[in-house]
Amino acid sequence: MGGDLGPQPSLEAALVCLDLFPRLQLLWVGPDKQLASLLSQVDSQQQHLLSRLTIIAADEVVELSDDMLVALRQKQDSSMGIALQQVAEGSADACVSCGNSAALMAMSRQMLECLPGFDRPAFASHVPTLNEPCLIVDMGANIAPSAEQLLQFGVAGQHLEQALMPCKDINVGLLNIAAESGKGQPEVQQAHELLQQADLDYYGYIEPHDVFKGKVGVLVCDGYAGNIMIKTAEGVSHMLSAAMQANLIAQDGDQGLMAPVSEQFDPRKLNGAFLLGLQQLVVKSHSYADSTALVAAISSAVRYLEQAFTEHLAEAATE
Repeated sequence: MGGDLGPQPSLEAALVCLDLFPRLQLLWVGPDKQLASLLSQVDSQQQHLLSRLTIIAADEVVELSDDMLVALRQKQDSSMGIALQQVAEGSADACVSCGNSAALMAMSRQMLECLPGFDRPAFASHVPTLNEPCLIVDMGANIAPSAEQLLQFGVAGQHLEQALMPCKDINVGLLNIAAESGKGQPEVQQAHELLQQADLDYYGYIEPHDVFKGKVGVLVCDGYAGNIMIKTAEGVSHMLSAAMQANLIAQDGDQGLMAPVSEQFDPRKLNGAFLLGLQQLVVKSHSYADSTALVAAISSAVRYLEQAFTEHLAEAATE
């Protein structure tokens, strides 16, 4: 309910996902009268899907402008708080939210348990590269993590990727302004030393442009740098897609030639970052997500559950 576009895109995405995943059951949390009104407008051909969509009433919303402490202290009964409570109580297996990122991280940390060895959870998601997708940790949950926390992100990220792709070697890179030693912020330099000593395949420092060449399987960074990097990449992707489409139309009017490339690099299809470090699954969608982007976020949650995502993380945390 806390996204920029209101509840309509989430309903459209829910119906698509209910059709895609026959075993999926969805709890839709928000003002019951408003949500019920939207359900009454669902097309007759999709009515059969509504038996697997249940409204959970919540009259309060965490606004995107709300301070994190306000959300923690005064908005436990918000749609975000109630959705997380469903997961905490075992009534739901995962929470997908396009609300306030700071509030979601703080409330998740308060209401759900962290895995052993984790001080704080981090937003993580895969981005496309010229090779295999790269898992980026962190994408906005921790603006200034310590060197020890950056180490935790790297170890957990490699364990998770190896569990999900056991036949592949997964290496870990640390985002920095340069590849040479002695450069970068003090916390990054300290994390570099810790990662070198850790029992993992550590690539070393890596600059942003090399990430998209597929040189590492896991990228470790603070949430400030990671959030700026991913949003910059999305902007560049939109710009290139629009420029190429315009060029093709000017040449021969055939947009179909661009379809495969546009589909592969459409940022909306990559929407949905999970909170790495929790014992339960929480997926964060962009606040400006449309129905296509929300389908991607919900689908990501389904795939992570099918891959026993949280079980793999728990095993990795106890090793």
